[in-house]
Amino acid sequence: MFSPAIEKQRQQLYAQTAVDTGEGLRAAKEPAEIFGVLRGGMEAIEQTLLQTPAKVRANIACAAGCSHCCKVAVDVQAHEVLLAADYIQVHFNLEQLAGVIERTAAHRQRLAGLTSEERARLIQPCALLDETGRCSIYEDRPEACRVHHTSDADVCAAHLADPRVELDQVFIPALRARLFAVMLGMDSALEAAGFDDRSYDFGSALHEALTNSLCRVLWLRKRPAFSDACLAEVGA
Repeated sequence: MFSPAIEKQRQQLYAQTAVDTGEGLRAAKEPAEIFGVLRGGMEAIEQTLLQTPAKVRANIACAAGCSHCCKVAVDVQAHEVLLAADYIQVHFNLEQLAGVIERTAAHRQRLAGLTSEERARLIQPCALLDETGRCSIYEDRPEACRVHHTSDADVCAAHLADPRVELDQVFIPALRARLFAVMLGMDSALEAAGFDDRSYDFGSALHEALTNSLCRVLWLRKRPAFSDACLAEVGA
C-alpha cells in the first residue's frame, strides 16, 4: 500500500498522462506524428523521474553498465518494439543491424517450445547490450526498462542467480508508483485508441519488426503487429 500522498500523485500522473496521450493520438494524422506522441510519452517517464524528490532518487543503485535486469525476459507492447526498431534502423550501420538480427533470431530459437514458466526462468543477455554492458538503444528503450529501479544492485545480482531471492525488498515504492502511473497512463490511452495492446516478448518481436516491414503497417492499421509466436505468454 502507498501512503495517501503517493497514491494521490500516482492517480494524478496516470490521469494526466492518459489524457495527454489520448489527445495527442486523436490529433495525429500522419505516422510520424503518431510516433512523435509515443516518444513524448517515453519522455514523460524520464521527466517524472527527474521531478521525483532528490531524497527518493538518492536511493537508486542503478548505473550505466549495471545490466542484471537486462538478462531476463521483457514483456512489451507493439509500439515499444516499433520505437526500438526505428532507432536501430536510423542509428546502426549495416554490420550492427545484421548483428542484432542474428542475436534476436537466436533468442527466438532459444524460446521456441518453452512454456511461459520456462521463459520466465531463462537467463540470457539482451541482444541490445553492447560490450560494456550498456544499452545500445537507451534513448528508445522499452517502458519496462525505464521504470525499473532498485536500491541495491547486489540483491539484483543475487536474484538473477537465485530467483528465490526477493527483488521486491529493494524496489523504491515512491519512485515506482510515479513511473508506473505514467507508463500505464500511456498504455491505457493506446488501448482506448484501438492500437494493439497484446503483450509480446521483446527480443522475438524485435526480430520480426526488423525483418518484416509490414509489422509497422499492421500496427498503424490497429491490427496485431506481430505473429502469435512473439507473444509473451504461450497460448495467449
